[in-house]
Amino acid sequence: MLKWLRRSTRSWFIYLAIGAIVVVFIFWGVGSYKASRDQDAAEVNGAVIPMTEFVRQYNELVKRYQERTGGEVTPEMIKSLRLKEMALSQLVEEALLLQAGQRLGLEVTTTELRRQIQSYPFFQQGGKFDEKRYFALLSRHHLSPQGFEAQERQQLLLRKVIEEVTSFAKVSDAELQEFFRMAKEEVNVNYLAVSPDKFLARQTPPDDAVARYYQENEAEFRLPDRSRVNYLIFRTKDYLNRVKLTPTAVEGYLKEHQDEYTQPRVIRAQQILLTLPPKATDAERRQAAQKAQELLGKARAGNDFAGLARAHSQDAASRDKGGDLGLVRRGQNPPEWDKVAFGLKPGTMGLAATDKGIYLIKLEEIKETELLPDAAKQVESRLKEEQARQLAKDAAQQARGDLSQGSPAQVGQKLGVTPQETPLFALSGTVPGLGLQPAFNQAALHLKPQEVSKVVELPEGFAVLKGLELQAAHLPPLAQIKDRVKAALKKSLARKQAEQEATRLLGELRQGKPWAKVAAAAGLAAKDSGFFTRFQGFLGQRQAESMTGAAFQLSRQHPYPGKPLWWQGQYYLLAFKARRGPDAQEFHKERDQMRAQFLNQKQQILFTSWLDGERRSAKIQIFVQP
Repeated sequence: MLKWLRRSTRSWFIYLAIGAIVVVFIFWGVGSYKASRDQDAAEVNGAVIPMTEFVRQYNELVKRYQERTGGEVTPEMIKSLRLKEMALSQLVEEALLLQAGQRLGLEVTTTELRRQIQSYPFFQQGGKFDEKRYFALLSRHHLSPQGFEAQERQQLLLRKVIEEVTSFAKVSDAELQEFFRMAKEEVNVNYLAVSPDKFLARQTPPDDAVARYYQENEAEFRLPDRSRVNYLIFRTKDYLNRVKLTPTAVEGYLKEHQDEYTQPRVIRAQQILLTLPPKATDAERRQAAQKAQELLGKARAGNDFAGLARAHSQDAASRDKGGDLGLVRRGQNPPEWDKVAFGLKPGTMGLAATDKGIYLIKLEEIKETELLPDAAKQVESRLKEEQARQLAKDAAQQARGDLSQGSPAQVGQKLGVTPQETPLFALSGTVPGLGLQPAFNQAALHLKPQEVSKVVELPEGFAVLKGLELQAAHLPPLAQIKDRVKAALKKSLARKQAEQEATRLLGELRQGKPWAKVAAAAGLAAKDSGFFTRFQGFLGQRQAESMTGAAFQLSRQHPYPGKPLWWQGQYYLLAFKARRGPDAQEFHKERDQMRAQFLNQKQQILFTSWLDGERRSAKIQIFVQP
C-alpha cells in the first residue's frame, strides 16, 4: 500500500516527458558524464543528488517495467527505454521543481500535510484517520513517521509548484472546436510494406567492408563494464517448512490487524439506474454506458448526486429519494453490483453493469464490517512468509561472514545451498537463473576479485556475492566479433536496399501507375488500414506517431507522402483513400469531457515548456557513467 502511495503522490507531470527528458541530456549539453564522484549522481545548481537516491530511483523504474511486462524486461528493453537516464532525469526535475518552489515562496503548512495524510484510506478505520493504524503501517514498511512525512511534504510542494506553473492554461471555445476536430477526424489509407528481410540473403559483404563498418560504428560494438561472480542465494521458499506457527500467534496478529482483513458487510449508498430492455442491443448498451459515464463525470465534477438521481435515474424507488438506498447488506443486490459497491471507499463512485441496466453507485458510509472468509489462512501465510524471509536473511548474513574465511563451495555445503557462478554480465544484463535483478547487478559491478558483497535483497530471498572478474568497458578486437559485425553490416545493407526498392515503387505511383499493379509487380500485399483517428493511430498503434501524422497529411490532391516511412523494421508506402469529419452533434454531447482533456494537454505542454526553460538556465553536472 505504501509503495502505491509513494507512486500515486507523484504528479503525472513528473513522468510526462519520458522521451523528451532523455533528449535533453543528449542535445542540451547540461554536463558530461563523469566517474570522479562515486557518492554523487548529479548536481543541480549546487544541490547534490546522492548516488544512493539515483540507484533507488533506477531500481524502482526497472521494477515498474517488470510489473507492466509480467517480469520480462530484457537488456535490450532497458537499453532502448534508457531507464538509467530516465531515473536521473526524474531526480533532476524534482530538484528543479523544489528550487522553483523556494523562489516562488511556496510552502506546505503542517495543516495541509496533516490533511493529506489523514485522507489516505489505508490510514483510516471506519472512514476516520486512525493514529495507531498509521504508526503500525509505517513500522511494518520500515518507515519512520519523520521520514514519511518529510517525503509527503516534498510531494505536496512539488504539486503546488506544478499547479502554480500550469494555472495560466485556459481553453477558448475556438480552441475546443479545433481540438474536437483533430480528435475525431478519421482517415483511411492503403499501404504496402517493404521488409529488409527480403534482401538479407543477398548480402555478401567482403572483409574490407566489414572492417570499415567496424571502424565507423565502434560504439555499436563496445562492451560496457561487466562482472563475473560466485554467489549463494537463500530463497524464502526453502525456509517455509522450518517455520512453526502457533494458533495463538495467528489469532494475536489477526486481532491486532483485523482492519486489514475485514470487508464491508453493511453500507449506506446512493445509486442512479439506467435501465436496459430485456434483449438490449449492443447499440443500446453502448448508449446507456456512455450516458452513465457522462453522469459519473458530472458527479465527480461536484454536481449534486441527489439532483442527478432525481433527474436521470430510471428506478422509481431510488429516484424519489434522490438515489438514497439507506442501509444495504452484502447479497441483497446482483453480484456485479456488490463487487463495485462493496469495493468502494466512502465518498467514491463507480459503475456496475448488470442485465437490468447500468448502475452509478456512490458509497456514503461503511456501517459494519466482517472478517474475510479466508482471513486466518492469509495471516498464516503472511506470517510464515515473513519469518521464512527472516531465516533466509539470517543465513545470508552468516554466509557473508563465512565467505571471508572459506570458499563458496565450503560455505554452501555448510549452509545447504549450491554455489552458482555467473558469466560476464553488464549492469543492464540478465543473470542465468535469476533474470533481471538490478540490485544484484549493482552489487556485482562494484566487487573486485575475491571481494565479498553485502547481503543483497532480492524478490525471492537474499544473495551474497564473491567477485571473480571485473572487466572494464572496451571495444573487442574485430577478430573476436567478426561474425557479429558482419551480421550487423548485412542488416544495414539490406535496409538500404529495402529503402531503394520502396523509393522506386513510390516513384512509379507518382508517375500514375495503378496502386494494385505496382503492388502485384513487386510481389507485395496491398492492404487497407481502415478508418482511424489521430488518437487511435495507424493500425491501432498509438505509438506510430510518424505513420499517423503522415497519413493525416494526405489528400486526394496529394495522395502519397514525400518518401517511404520507416516503422517497426519495415518501409511503408501510404496512399490516401478517404477522410471523414466528426459529427457536429457529438461535439455538444462531449463538450465538457473534451474541455477537461484539452485543458489537461495544455497544462502538460505549458509545464514541459517551463521545465525546458528551467533546464536551460540551470547549472547541471552529471557524474554517472552512461
